[in-house]
Amino acid sequence: MFGLTPKLTDTLLYMTHDMVEELLVTTEQAFTKTPKGKTEEIAELLLKILWYKQELANFENDINEQRKQSFQFSVEELYYRFGQYDKYVGIEFHKFSEASRKYGRHIGGVFVYGKTERQNLETIITSDNVPRTNGLVKIDITPNDKIDATKVSELLEVGFTAGDIYQIDSSNTPQVNAYAKEGKKEIPNTINIEFDPSGIDGCKLALHNLNLRFEHGATLIESEWNQYLGYNIYYDPTLKELDSIKSKVYEPDGLMKKGVRFYELAAKQKNSQTSEEERKEFSLLIKERRIERLEILKKELTKTNINSLEEFQEKHPDIFFEIYKTSLVFDDDTFTISKSPIPVYWDFKSYLHIYLRHCDELQPEGHFKLKTPFAYSQKNIRRILKIAIEKLEDRIQERLSKGLDFRMYGEKTLYFNGNYYSIRIESNGRVDSFYPNEFK
Repeated sequence: MFGLTPKLTDTLLYMTHDMVEELLVTTEQAFTKTPKGKTEEIAELLLKILWYKQELANFENDINEQRKQSFQFSVEELYYRFGQYDKYVGIEFHKFSEASRKYGRHIGGVFVYGKTERQNLETIITSDNVPRTNGLVKIDITPNDKIDATKVSELLEVGFTAGDIYQIDSSNTPQVNAYAKEGKKEIPNTINIEFDPSGIDGCKLALHNLNLRFEHGATLIESEWNQYLGYNIYYDPTLKELDSIKSKVYEPDGLMKKGVRFYELAAKQKNSQTSEEERKEFSLLIKERRIERLEILKKELTKTNINSLEEFQEKHPDIFFEIYKTSLVFDDDTFTISKSPIPVYWDFKSYLHIYLRHCDELQPEGHFKLKTPFAYSQKNIRRILKIAIEKLEDRIQERLSKGLDFRMYGEKTLYFNGNYYSIRIESNGRVDSFYPNEFK
């Protein structure tokens, strides 16, 4: 263009072309506004328009010919420099590429890889002969108003050709290959805050949280309704007499529902306001809850040829004690806090299914030890599950809204911080299983 010979590696390759395009637009606008009687001006403007168009066409043809012969970024180089570190990148596409026409000149995000794809690339980049492949690469982009949801999904599921990339910007943050790292991990970007809960009414705090979720249009599961009503009745006993509340609080025979009564007495106990009779009643409700949950544990243990709780306690006293403690205090927990029509939650059965199989601190010897353990400490597994559900929430709700369960396994597992995860959620929103796919 203008006697210059552009090269694909020029740092300002498209600057002149962009400027000439602007000149062409300005000249065409001047041409349309010029009175027909000014023939000399019209002729001069037409010559400029033809010249600009020819220069632009020559430039585009030249670049396209060069791109047929070479490209700046291969699939392997993108993985080696950015993908293996899960780094955020800003991408500028070649101006005349298919990717540029579909998605615009600039996008930003993180490259994504299927499990086998990542394994293969890990092997390739450590080999003696690293090829340069102009293949498809996928990216999880930062949402913006210029790219609709269909194209966002296409970039994530199908991708674009690596050779369509002209330039990449990335930060100089420390490079860590989380996929290759073995042993225990910390959840990235975690900020630990010291918190002293002494002197705080945990029941009031839980009630405040439930009220906030109501304000944001969230749907509560049955156990959360019991908690909400039980705590509210304790702090304002007159509520249980309201006609709009009675049907939710009482059974048809007039007795208070056990679930609601449990949380009312829990709040009373927390605030040291139970009578002797109420303490006995609360103790009985706790016993019933414990028995019910230990029955769930017994069923789970039979899958590993442990046929009694006594046998389990004898062989694994520390694990039994940990689960026993949890059985007393575990509350069903919802992971979706938005206006999701079907809340995604876990219960004690979910907890046992996940932790006995995949938390190495709680895996009994034998069958469960063959399962893939999480690369995180026991306290962080719930957070990993929550992160997974938040990442997948739209797709989960799409399935649940059709009365179907949600499954993610095989090549299309969820990737986070160096691990791939499979998950199954029942059609009612209950988490059935969640686990990492590989030993690390």
